[in-house]
Amino acid sequence: MNKYLLTGVVILVVAGAFVLFNNQGAKKTNTSSSTSVASSSPSASPSAMMEEKKVTVTKNGFESQTLKIKVGTKVTFVNNSGNAISVNSDPHPTHTLFPFLNIGVINDGASASVTFDKAGTFTYHNHLNPSMTGIVVAE
Repeated sequence: MNKYLLTGVVILVVAGAFVLFNNQGAKKTNTSSSTSVASSSPSASPSAMMEEKKVTVTKNGFESQTLKIKVGTKVTFVNNSGNAISVNSDPHPTHTLFPFLNIGVINDGASASVTFDKAGTFTYHNHLNPSMTGIVVAE
């Protein structure tokens, strides 16, 4: 019984750490599930927050591979690759550079979005096929 209780506590701690880790830096919505995580965006102007861009994922990789946007722009990753993908921050496999970009699995035909609230150059990849890479430059 104690073994099961300890296992349950470890799972809850790991899940809690994952949620806290993914709450940093941006707003995310994954339409392949009903989960939504948000954070404040004081640096984004109201007019920039209305902008939206799309990155389509095909069997050949991310299209646009390099995307230039304004701070506050919502970027939606649309998976048309024929397989599940997992969008994650560089470097592979630790995904530690930009935690808000650790969107996770997006099934074929589904999409997930991230709002870039800060300026910078953000690199990411498909964790399930790390040769698929992309860059978002937010100015």
